[in-house]
Amino acid sequence: MRSTFTTMRAAGALAVLSVLGGGLAAPAHAAVAPGHAAVAPGHAAVAPAHAAADELVPAAVAAPADPALREKADRIMNLTYRQFASTPHIPPFNWTTDGCSVPGGSLPYRKVFRPACVQHDFGYRNYGARHELKLDPTRETKNWIDGRFRTEMRRICDDTYTGARKNRECRNAAEVYYLGVQLGGDASFF
Repeated sequence: MRSTFTTMRAAGALAVLSVLGGGLAAPAHAAVAPGHAAVAPGHAAVAPAHAAADELVPAAVAAPADPALREKADRIMNLTYRQFASTPHIPPFNWTTDGCSVPGGSLPYRKVFRPACVQHDFGYRNYGARHELKLDPTRETKNWIDGRFRTEMRRICDDTYTGARKNRECRNAAEVYYLGVQLGGDASFF
């Protein structure tokens, strides 16, 4: 059974890669216990997940962000998905979202994970280089935002599915979504 699960998970990850058109890369693994918020990059000594990928990030994308604005964004990103959903949409942050967008189609759990997807969009749209604020468009920050996404999807699974089988299926789907942003999200962030 264990090898079947591993094979199914690997097949799911490869399916996500084929849909996203991403290359193979080793995903970073969050060093945070499930259900706990990660600390924002730049606020703790955390090494980048994989140094070779840092070469993809332009050296001087933007001037350093206003520290007070960065702190506000970090507080918002560290909220649980439920807290985030009730947070007032204050300027100058970009609150736009496309929900759980999946290039080329739809995946199961798209509606279930929507709150985590919206929070993940907030991260990319405010920290990343492809939008106005560019709070911290680095590999380390992208990995942190993706890790927050994973944490909140797991929290959604735990809050939604009390039965062991359904919870495990949800968490497996969360892992596929996480791998999708880790392996295919660069173009949306950098």
